[in-house]
Parts: sequence; structure tokens; C-alpha cells
Amino acid sequence: MKIRSIYLTALCCLVAVVAFAADPGLEGTWSTDGVAGFVAAKEAGKSTSGLPEAVTIKFKVDTKKNKVTGSIDQMNSAKKFDIQDGKLTDKTFTFNSVESGNNQAKPVPWKGELTDANTISLTRVQPEGQPAAKPLVLHRAVSKK
Repeated sequence: MKIRSIYLTALCCLVAVVAFAADPGLEGTWSTDGVAGFVAAKEAGKSTSGLPEAVTIKFKVDTKKNKVTGSIDQMNSAKKFDIQDGKLTDKTFTFNSVESGNNQAKPVPWKGELTDANTISLTRVQPEGQPAAKPLVLHRAVSKK
């Protein structure tokens, strides 16, 4: 009976480790649905004005410190932003974005949620804590190999 209990405990631990390894969390590259159309138009030499918002975000996560850093590429405006003061709590996270190379820029606060393994919902936050606009939905970018 003791052997069976030890076996079941070991099996449960193995399943937990596999499940944890399969969920990459927030770390990685995320993009809006507009990225594919923007890239295709640019490669074809067509106008990119009037296209849906094309944003790519690269998140780096320090799980030991629950810290989030990274960068944002706002393709439609050709602006890049740094992610600062990011914090991760379970499936929710917050950070400030600051335009790269602009030390005078005021940080813009954001709040996000990992809604599933491949989708995040991200909202700009007003100083009072309310959402400033409707959420921006991003999907995990598929790496090209």
C-alpha cells in the first residue's frame, strides 16, 4: 500500500512538472492581428496608412522577482517603447511604457492579463486606475523555423 501511495505521489508530481513546462507564461513575443497585414503591405510596397493597429511586444520575465521587462514596436507609427517597472502576479501584470531614447517622456501605465496560453488582453490605465481605452488583444507570435 505504501508503494502505491509513493507511486501515485510521484505520478502527480510528474504531471504537474509537465503541465508547468508546457505553459510558457508571459515570456515571449506577442502581436496584434494587424501585424500580418502591415508586414504584407510593407513587403509589397503598398501603403500602410489606414491599416489596423500593428503592435509587437517582447516580454522578458524574471519569475523569481515577478519582474517584467521588454520592448514594444508600434509598427504603424514606427515608434519603439521600453517596458519599465513591470510586475507579474499569477496571470495579471502591470508595467509602464516609455518611448525609447526619450528621457523626457512621461511613462504610460498598462495593465494586462494572460487570458490563455496564447492570448493576452492589455489596457492602458488612467492615473485614477480606470481603463483609458478598450483592451488591446495580442496573440503569442509563432516562431519561424
